[in-house]
Amino acid sequence: MNAAELGFIAILSIVVAFYLIVLRPQQQEQSRQQKDIKDLQVGDEVLTTSGFLGTVKDVVIPEAGPVQIVVDFGNGVVMSALSTAIAQRVAAGQTIFSRELASSEEKGS
Repeated sequence: MNAAELGFIAILSIVVAFYLIVLRPQQQEQSRQQKDIKDLQVGDEVLTTSGFLGTVKDVVIPEAGPVQIVVDFGNGVVMSALSTAIAQRVAAGQTIFSRELASSEEKGS
């Protein structure tokens, strides 16, 4: 092998390593996040891209246009947002609404 072939193989291996180490995991994470958002249901707790925690109250799927999510942030604050505004689903019990609901259930028992 001459120097040109070795240089080509080195550059090719660097590109493949970059793909496997950086790009592939990022693509997998993105597809997992999109699947989580598509699977949102009423009652799921979410974190918005703005950093607000809320509970999904309704999922509106129009015939045309983006999916809209109605989110309850507690204390009577209910907003409609596009599905792209949802960063991720969070574990149950993270929002103020769910903690208030849990504490009211405990008092009622």
